[in-house]
Amino acid sequence: MTETRGPSVPVGFPIRGWLADCAPQFTRDLLSLARPKSFAAGSVIYQAGDVGGDVFGIGSGVVTLQCRFTHADAVVLHMAWPGEWFGTLSVLLERGRRITAIARTDVELLRVPGEELRALLRRRPEWFAELGRDAIHNMDLAMQIATDLMIRDPSSRCAAVLLRLASRRWASGPEADTSSEIPASQAELAMLCNVSRNTFSRVVGEFSRRRLVVLNYRSLTVTEPARLRDIADSG
Repeated sequence: MTETRGPSVPVGFPIRGWLADCAPQFTRDLLSLARPKSFAAGSVIYQAGDVGGDVFGIGSGVVTLQCRFTHADAVVLHMAWPGEWFGTLSVLLERGRRITAIARTDVELLRVPGEELRALLRRRPEWFAELGRDAIHNMDLAMQIATDLMIRDPSSRCAAVLLRLASRRWASGPEADTSSEIPASQAELAMLCNVSRNTFSRVVGEFSRRRLVVLNYRSLTVTEPARLRDIADSG
């Protein structure tokens, strides 16, 4: 892993999701503390139970997340994409990490040092409310995951989960209907969709025949998000 010293936010860093809903001055203050940091694929960024308050934003690549309640069979819980942030809960609660974050691909992150962020919050206590927005964002994500897994129809459930993993479930704007590759094996994707490997193979085989997805070696590309959304919403 490598880190660049001194504040230097990369040009074009995506501002979306939680941070896009925050006060512009808070966003500027947060990003002024950020340092670019890179992790190679497979690197552990931090583990559940670790003590630390650094906050991370994803500039490029994919990070997999596991909660501390994850079952042994569930090796992945969610995949986070550029523009998403993680690690804020430890700052708010001043407790150990509640999730494990691992670089699924090579990733470029923004790291906000925890001590510097806490110093900012002491100077500007009103920013606690802005940081708390990320907790609400994560709660919405958890409810979305649970809701998608309650879809009875396997095809609709798989469509919903694949869209979420591809960052296309509730996307809007120019990227909403563009293709997106999920860096995961079919066994992992079947687990995430809560279906058997045979059922998943049957469902994505049909999706592939309809040109909604493309099956690759240890990855799957969602090529038609809008049509998959129709399937997910029909369940």
